[in-house]
Amino acid sequence: IEETVDWMMHKIEWPGQLDVFLVYNTPADLPDIEQRLAEMQESGDWPERRSFRVLRVVESKSKAANLNAALKAVGDQYVVIYDADHHPDRESLLLLWEKMQRRNVDCVQGSYYMRNLSQNQFGCSPCAFPFIARIIDAEFFTDWFLMKLVTRTFFLGSGYFSGSNALWKKDVLASREFSVTAQTEDVDMAIQQLLDGRRIEFCAESRSGELAPMGLCACWKQRLRWTIGWDETSL
Repeated sequence: IEETVDWMMHKIEWPGQLDVFLVYNTPADLPDIEQRLAEMQESGDWPERRSFRVLRVVESKSKAANLNAALKAVGDQYVVIYDADHHPDRESLLLLWEKMQRRNVDCVQGSYYMRNLSQNQFGCSPCAFPFIARIIDAEFFTDWFLMKLVTRTFFLGSGYFSGSNALWKKDVLASREFSVTAQTEDVDMAIQQLLDGRRIEFCAESRSGELAPMGLCACWKQRLRWTIGWDETSL
């Protein structure tokens, strides 16, 4: 997580104030990690007009509860959401902002790619091959740059929120709460906002690198959760 925070603070291009919130939950104290996070929060080594804040949500047991708590703490007019493993491209936030202003929409959703293509081994050495991340990366490329153009027809001509690398008008996002019971809180939020008449656009050129599951079992569990989440939200 320290690597991700450092990436956010130093790599993302943004000309104005940038406040980075790290929001998390844990069933047990993590003294060493939390001490390091406290040191990072108090550090004055961040670039000018950038700050880092840590918020532990004690009662939380989910990402959704963490996001709900974060939205109450954010005072800015706009908020962008990233998962903990995301390393956005340098100009990605500027691209999201430009499209939001040009199209006058409530949310702009960027795309993802896999940044750990040399990992995710399958097979036994010396015949192992790091192919899972490569397959998912190819799938994501096809999805973001082709299939998203098709799926817009199923969402009243609009895009939809996918959970990370998304810029929102803060008041719009905070008008609804993330569901702590939904399998996919991002899809549930997207449907709620679309039913409220909010406008969401895709911006595939705004890219963010994430980590692919480390094995077939983890990949299966991830895709099963996504499938259940889409089913419970859409049926």
